[in-house]
Amino acid sequence: MGPYFIWKGINSLDMGIMVTKLPPYERPQANIEKKRVPGRDGFLTEDDGTYDEVIKPCECILDEGNVHELGSWLNGTDDVIFSNDPDVKYKATIINKIPLTKIIPTVHEFIVQFDCQPYAQEIAQEVITLTSASTLINPRNASGKPIIKVYGTGNIVLTIGAWNLYLYNVSEYVTIDSMLMDVYKDTVLKNNDFFGDFPELFTGENPISWTGTVTKLEITPNWRWL
Repeated sequence: MGPYFIWKGINSLDMGIMVTKLPPYERPQANIEKKRVPGRDGFLTEDDGTYDEVIKPCECILDEGNVHELGSWLNGTDDVIFSNDPDVKYKATIINKIPLTKIIPTVHEFIVQFDCQPYAQEIAQEVITLTSASTLINPRNASGKPIIKVYGTGNIVLTIGAWNLYLYNVSEYVTIDSMLMDVYKDTVLKNNDFFGDFPELFTGENPISWTGTVTKLEITPNWRWL
């Protein structure tokens, strides 16, 4: 199998596309502002903790494919997976036009440019179950934004690292979703029964404990890479 990318759940090989060049790994650029101080050597920096998007172009050849079908597929926003890094996915948007250059009557070459969010998210996410206080180890080089399903009743205080999360009127279970920044039970929002900041799991140790009636936590850590 040759190189490929997966977009909207469809493998480029299944679309009759031969990828001639995949994007290399590139660490996103940190948003750091340099500040000069009169009378002082060098400069100061101000880091707001965010990162720029990463542009990932793929050079491709379409052999006897339907160019109109290609145009309707390669657009919008979705997850993209590259065969040279198959264990992670990027949230990406295709913004550029995709001009097809005809090489011979049935073969076209083109470049599709994926404008990717800075973090690569692991595809195979484990679900970690806790029934007592514990410490989660984040082995990645970026913080994870977890989804935490709390099973319990009444008022609960959940402590994750430096965060205290206050949950009120819990009935059976409730989900804290740091990706969406919402608290919900199934399809019902419970943000009014929540107080606190949405937690992250930083690189290294993340102690987790709680007070109140809790039977277990189910944590999808959403490990990420820069």
